[in-house]
Amino acid sequence: MKKLLIASTALVASAGFAAADVSLGGSAEMGIVDNGTNTQFHNDIDVIFTLSGETDGGLSFGATIDLDEVTNAGDDNGIPSYDNDSSVYIKGGFGALTMGDTDGALDWAMSEIAMGTAIADDHTAYFAYDGSHGGNGFFDSGTILRYDNTFGDFGVAVSAQDIDQTTDAVYALGLKYGADLGGVNVGFGLGYQDAGVAGDMIGLSASTSVAGFDVVLNYADGEIGGSDYDTMGIGLGYTTGALLMHANYTKSELGGASADGYGLVVNYDLGGGAVVAAGYGKGDTGYGAATTNDTFSLGLRMDF
Repeated sequence: MKKLLIASTALVASAGFAAADVSLGGSAEMGIVDNGTNTQFHNDIDVIFTLSGETDGGLSFGATIDLDEVTNAGDDNGIPSYDNDSSVYIKGGFGALTMGDTDGALDWAMSEIAMGTAIADDHTAYFAYDGSHGGNGFFDSGTILRYDNTFGDFGVAVSAQDIDQTTDAVYALGLKYGADLGGVNVGFGLGYQDAGVAGDMIGLSASTSVAGFDVVLNYADGEIGGSDYDTMGIGLGYTTGALLMHANYTKSELGGASADGYGLVVNYDLGGGAVVAAGYGKGDTGYGAATTNDTFSLGLRMDF
């Protein structure tokens, strides 16, 4: 497939159009997962098309299409369903403009506490975990338009998102800083998001990396659907050779009800894109009826 795509691109280029590249990549997983009720086999395939090109004036442009195959789900007629994500961008000296399934400015600025990988995402799927820090993850429908640019160690972004369920668009601003201070990498992120009557959010994150150790802290506070919301998380990781060990913890509160949980990951890199991955997650929530989830997975992830 790669050879066919490259050959097609070469034909287009030779026909007098601006040079462009089309590449095909993706990942596959196999192993066992346990959702707290039963243990079963798991396999998943994710295919990613990456398109890129450049104008005569030096502007870069491109698109990403993520075809995440979900073979265990389907519609009422038994037809498999697919979760297709895509985004388009153009960038140059003015910065970058991205539209589609991409991070809003708040999410863009904040650092994730999760590290490593698990075939069932156990370390990020437990109750309370907030991968968007109260940002656009609460508003999954609608297209995001984001402008971002960097100035040395600083970065800035603004974004707008149209939401199907409300009459208000979502606007966000993000700022971040990252530098190497004598062998110690540090990073800071600050973001704000306003979703009108749906609520607003402000978030802050800090991270550091030194001698194989990684530490990330993040915090967000605001209002969602008329209820006060805040979340805090910490992630710790250690890498030595091919081995990565990671743990994270999150605590969130929404309208007086709380949820917390933690995730664990152990990865061993076999090289060539193959990683043995073990994951565990446990969370408790008081949102609605009190519920606990407890999951683990073990398997092989392969990146192509």
